[in-house]
Amino acid sequence: MTEFSYGGKILRVNLTSGEMRTEPTSRYAREWIGASGIAVKILFDELRPWVTPYDPANLLIFGAGALQGTPAPGACKMNASSLGPLTGGWASGCSDSYVGGQLKYAGYDSVVIEGRARRPVYLWITDAGVELRDASGLWGATTWETLDGIRRELGDNRLHCVSIGPAGENLVRGACIIQDKGRAFGRCGLGAVMGSKNLKALVARGTGAIRVAEPEAFLEAVGDVRKMFEKAKSRDNFRKYGTLSCLPRKQEVCGLPYRNFQECAIPEDLLTKIDPRKTIEKYEVSRQSFPGCVLGCGRHLHITEGPYAGLRTEACQHEAMGTLQTRLAIAEPTFLFKANALCDQLGLDVDAAGGALGWAMECYQRGILTEKDTDGEPLLWGDAPAALSWIEKIAYRRGFGNILAEGCARAADIVGRQSAYFAMHIKGQDLYEQCRGSNGWLLGTATSTRGGGHTTGAIVIETVGELDREKALQVYGADNVDKPLEYTGKAGIVMYMEALSRIANSLGVCLYSTTCWDLEQIDLPQMARLYSTATGRETSVDDLKRIAMRQLNLEKALNLRFTDFDRRHDMPTPRDLCEAIPTGNLAGWKLDAKKYNAMLDEYYELHGWNKQNSFPTRKTLEDLDLAYVADELKRLGKLG
Repeated sequence: MTEFSYGGKILRVNLTSGEMRTEPTSRYAREWIGASGIAVKILFDELRPWVTPYDPANLLIFGAGALQGTPAPGACKMNASSLGPLTGGWASGCSDSYVGGQLKYAGYDSVVIEGRARRPVYLWITDAGVELRDASGLWGATTWETLDGIRRELGDNRLHCVSIGPAGENLVRGACIIQDKGRAFGRCGLGAVMGSKNLKALVARGTGAIRVAEPEAFLEAVGDVRKMFEKAKSRDNFRKYGTLSCLPRKQEVCGLPYRNFQECAIPEDLLTKIDPRKTIEKYEVSRQSFPGCVLGCGRHLHITEGPYAGLRTEACQHEAMGTLQTRLAIAEPTFLFKANALCDQLGLDVDAAGGALGWAMECYQRGILTEKDTDGEPLLWGDAPAALSWIEKIAYRRGFGNILAEGCARAADIVGRQSAYFAMHIKGQDLYEQCRGSNGWLLGTATSTRGGGHTTGAIVIETVGELDREKALQVYGADNVDKPLEYTGKAGIVMYMEALSRIANSLGVCLYSTTCWDLEQIDLPQMARLYSTATGRETSVDDLKRIAMRQLNLEKALNLRFTDFDRRHDMPTPRDLCEAIPTGNLAGWKLDAKKYNAMLDEYYELHGWNKQNSFPTRKTLEDLDLAYVADELKRLGKLG
């Protein structure tokens, strides 16, 4: 039986025994769509309660989205999910990917990896077979060296891979998995999980094709969606600079962390000096896109001047700007591209590096840390060479870098001395997000099931710019989306964003090609139309919302099984609660704790979760056909 829009199979690989088997994707697709949805279902159903992130029994699941490999606009994302070492619970990240499409062309929608290989290996997947190959010669290599080495070994320069660098091999908690040389399955420490399994890389090459159920109707839907992007106001700037295009607006609304969030806007002279858009315009040599991408925000740079002359790399996104450049108060304009490239090579999440270094630099500033703690080296704001050196020390766990490799939350626990106040994290996940002054962004970030992160529910568009209020009301059910200081109505918008992000991740659609970023881009009605015509399964917007809420509740339940998360862990950081914004356009503004808690109450009510502890109720779970999950939470004493 043809499984339209899917490769058709899920590959299971046991690295301990070498056993491989397959099962049909159809077992999961109707209820969970694909990628992250299928992953959380497998993780919850199969992980025993005693499993820890680095245990061989933990599962690492790669998934290509249900629309990836088709001409669906924006369908360029691959997912990786597991039990993560930073939060101890749900860990999931997406990356632009060549590998996802190749995986589907080889006949596979997901790869479920368990066990631990006795020696380093990489997984080589084709439609002719699957092979575990020796990676001993690649162990210790950077991700860039790994890609080049695999291409040489297999004799094909067209191959693509996802791999880990030294950070993953050394079980740095913020290690990530890198697609080729420049895109990351960021956050959550997924690279460390991969390293714990002695798995260096996954390579896929397929020669098959993806069929859709209703070709004419599907292509008509594709054409209509592509026309939407011609109206998108953000399109041209996004194509030029990616998310770095939001820099002026972030400064306007105090959305740039400075000196580890001591301030929320940077000095204007520094902003002028480091504006990354100028660097891109000066050093860009080519554009980059991925199969399915509808915007093409990638840029390749060749830095020919300054301290990093000779660097050839892909331009980064805004995250590296906030978490490394402005957070560490570094004035060299090309630093963020050098630091981002170094993190990519080492397989280290930029937020994990920036979070730990920002905490350490502030602690040094305040005398909590001294050179006796930091290997005899000062930790000073604005010191670019030292920051790069510390990034390497974190990846290789050298000296004090061994403590920083644990992430800012654990590092603060190790050091003590009242340093925890300066560790900016949610649920143990290092923050890059500036949350003060943006209440919808804050709520979505604080309640994120994978720990602090803005891509699973935060109102990203809140700080992007002024909106068409009529269109905003139509999409979000509220017309105050672009008013970040307001509290009312934000819980409902966050709930909508949670649904949008989960459906996008399961379909493989880039979140930044959706209404997350621009109201004229892809929304749930377009996703429902594309999915329906691709699969032949009539699927409504309400169906997608229900599937998304089922996934969200299962993520929540996975956390409740493996962590102690409750309402306390959906709160802002102590700094966000206690300190007013000191400078910038919002100087003097302070988060109202009572209003935040009222917003959180509304959020729980909308989800059908207990307001005292945040736990899902039996009724909510049974309404989502998750009665067996309610039984498990009752056994754990965590049923709302």
